[in-house]
Amino acid sequence: MVRINLLPQEILEKRRFERDIRYVIVAGLAVLAVLFVAYGLFAVQVSQRNAELQERKQTAANLQAQAEAFRIFEEKESDLEARLGLAEQALAGRVEWGRLANELSLIMPSDVWVVTLTTDEEQGVTMFARAVDSETDVPDVGHKAVAKTLVRLADLDQLSSVWLSSSIKTEYEEKPVIDFTVTTAVERPGVDGDEDSVPAPPTGSGQ
Repeated sequence: MVRINLLPQEILEKRRFERDIRYVIVAGLAVLAVLFVAYGLFAVQVSQRNAELQERKQTAANLQAQAEAFRIFEEKESDLEARLGLAEQALAGRVEWGRLANELSLIMPSDVWVVTLTTDEEQGVTMFARAVDSETDVPDVGHKAVAKTLVRLADLDQLSSVWLSSSIKTEYEEKPVIDFTVTTAVERPGVDGDEDSVPAPPTGSGQ
């Protein structure tokens, strides 16, 4: 059986165009749907990246705040070290008079006692002391105590140039004694010795 289409050629072309345009519209909608889904996924990824970026910025801000807090301690530590250095520098040449007095009390012979003690960083130490002498006037008994005192003073690290300025036989409370005077230079830590600060040898003579 032969089918004969009696429709004009223009109508057939129009119908074919309408059918093709539907395919084009469907394809276009499919493409739009794919693009919409892709855009949605991209937007989600961008949102996640922004959230991560904000979190990292917040973490960086927290770390910066902690670093600033620690910096204060570092500055205080540096300031403390600087002050400590200045204090050590200021005390480098200071004579430890307390330690010297304690050492003197430990080394003095039992038969010698100090009457007066004058101290000065530049002039040194001047000590007026008294030694017990022999009641029978045995020669050199009292002077042995004086000599022992000089030797012990010379052994002290803070003293140098120990000189016996005077030594006189006399009486104290009706008992024979020897009054003697000793001068010494003082060694200051961290300060080079100065020849001008060393006491000159005494000119006095003992009796």
